[in-house]
Amino acid sequence: MVYKQSVEQEWSIEEQEKSLNIVVSTKLHHTQLEELLAHFAVEYGTCNKDIYVQVSEVEFNENNDISSDKWKKEIAQHVFILDALKVKELPFFNRNHLKEGYTIHLIQELTPQEIDIIEKGENVWFPTRFHPLRYETVANNSLILRHHKELVGWCVVLPSTNQLLMYDNLFVKERYQSLGRSLSLFWHAILLQLEQTPMKYLTFVVDGENEKMLKVLRNKVHVPLIDYQKVTVFKLMD
Repeated sequence: MVYKQSVEQEWSIEEQEKSLNIVVSTKLHHTQLEELLAHFAVEYGTCNKDIYVQVSEVEFNENNDISSDKWKKEIAQHVFILDALKVKELPFFNRNHLKEGYTIHLIQELTPQEIDIIEKGENVWFPTRFHPLRYETVANNSLILRHHKELVGWCVVLPSTNQLLMYDNLFVKERYQSLGRSLSLFWHAILLQLEQTPMKYLTFVVDGENEKMLKVLRNKVHVPLIDYQKVTVFKLMD
């Protein structure tokens, strides 16, 4: 069922036995968000179900949290579309973030031993959602990171459209994690995209909890930014 307000905000509601799931299809500015959440709290707050609201915001800034204590943020993801050539020219990508012993290779160079390590490492040293072998097809600029001979990370890229690649899976093993190593994987994959394909754009998602990456992007990404949305799921508190 679809509902529409006079201010052209549109949403759909899926009612389940114990929950009411509201998806707002209109992209919002942050100034509209609290007013809309307040409306949902009044309208549906007494229905004796868990109320979830998914919204998409169009502004990328630091101060886009809500002040209301009636709503809890369950999930937040930032979705970016960037101009690959302009990303390549950003100064922080042109620094060498890898110390001696770290090397980057094509994902096609995974050895049988490394594939076995990955299969045995699921939910041991990496979560299932980062499994690099779960894809039927990956782009040719997908990469792995090694420290000496140990596999410690990867960047999996997926074909999306004839102009766009999706950087879907960027992971570095916990004891080796650093923003510089993640950026190095990302940057090398972008270089290969520009060298080997006619694709001009890239898209990727950053979890709302990844403050270090978001801080870098917040300060640096405005020049190559083509499109952005922040997708958040809120739950109404009792």
